[in-house]
Amino acid sequence: MEIRELKQKELKVLRNALRYFRAESFLRTHRFFIVDNKRKNIFMCTHEIYEMITELSSGIDFMWAGIKIGEMSSRKVRFTLEGAYYLAGKRNRIFVKPKGEMLFLYGRDVLASSVLSWDKDVKENDVVFVANKHGDILGIGRLTHSPERISNLEPHETAVKNLVDRGEYLRKNRLYDAF
Repeated sequence: MEIRELKQKELKVLRNALRYFRAESFLRTHRFFIVDNKRKNIFMCTHEIYEMITELSSGIDFMWAGIKIGEMSSRKVRFTLEGAYYLAGKRNRIFVKPKGEMLFLYGRDVLASSVLSWDKDVKENDVVFVANKHGDILGIGRLTHSPERISNLEPHETAVKNLVDRGEYLRKNRLYDAF
């Protein structure tokens, strides 16, 4: 297992991925590093933590000093649910009713009848954060229709395709899979 800084090309790929979520400011406020063990896992920590672990590097596993935010391929970043949660902030959210929340956590798609509201920046085919009525992030999905059309869909039609949800951990014991 190798723990290292991002290479220039990897940094460019990460910057583009962060731009998608309008989260480029994280490059200024946090340190990103790669834990390379068959996959290129991207971890994030604060500058202060990074400085501390590099000063005391003997015997410290950098991997435990950060949060795994995703996996990197040669041309894209696949974010984990936890990584996307930190990077998203209060954007790209679809809010669902309690019944839709339960079904989504069981791995089901969000039906049109379960959608309460959405953030104004959401567009058709966007990757969105599915949230309950309190704003808690339940998972990540892909919007199947434009938000304006959702209210005109039949109640049983899919509004958001489930990509990954918090229930995944209980169903498959996989908290850090990237989507």
